[in-house]
This record gives sequence, structure tokens and C-alpha cells, in this order.
Amino acid sequence: MQSGRNNANRIVLVILAAVVLAVGAAALFLNLSQAPAKATREVRIYRAGKLYATGHLGQGEEIVVRGEDGEENVVAFTENGVYMKSATCHNQLCIGQGEVTLENVNTRFYRNEIICLPNRVTVELVLTDEEAADIPDV
Repeated sequence: MQSGRNNANRIVLVILAAVVLAVGAAALFLNLSQAPAKATREVRIYRAGKLYATGHLGQGEEIVVRGEDGEENVVAFTENGVYMKSATCHNQLCIGQGEVTLENVNTRFYRNEIICLPNRVTVELVLTDEEAADIPDV
């Protein structure tokens, strides 16, 4: 009788372990399947109010924005965000604005943008309508 009960307990433990592993694998799969959507998020770069270039988070390269009078801004992409790496403007405020990520758009002063007024360059992390609606008014 005792060995029958032990076998039943082992079977229950094996089934329980299989269920836990399956749930863990499903959670890992769902987490990994959402990562590419984040990494392909569009970034728009404007110069003097006109679209200059587009890029994507995670592209791992830089875009150089050149103006007619020799102005130059370098926009750098990270896995999760975008930032102004360098600029020829006199005040360097655009560099001080830091990186824009999906995680910090609610807490940044310029939300999903980096703005260089002297060189007339704007970098915009494109948000979905839902994400934009979630940003509180200042």
C-alpha cells in the first residue's frame, strides 16, 4: 500500500514540475517575443521643421544632421533609446537633455523629444496613440 502511495506522489510531483517548467518557458517566450517590437521603435529627426532622417532604436549607429551654415548634430541610438551625442550649438542644452527611452518619456521635461534650438534640430521617439495619451499634462 505504501509503495503505491509513493508512486502516486512521484507522479504528482513530476506533473507539477512539468507544469511549472511549461509556464516558465511560456513566460520567457512571451518576454522575448515582445523585445523586437521595442527595438524597432521609430525615431524621426527633423531639421528646420522638415523631416531629415528616420532611424530605429537598437540600430546601433549614429545619424549626422548637417545644416546649411555648418551646424552639425550627431544623434546616437542605443538598444532602448536615443540621445544627442554631440552638437555644434553654443549652449549644449540638447546634449544635457539626455537619452529618450520608452521608460522615461513620462518624467522628461521634453517628454519624447530632444530639441536643439540653435541648430533647429528635433529628435522624436515616435509613440503610439495609447502611449501618448498616458503622458500626463504638465
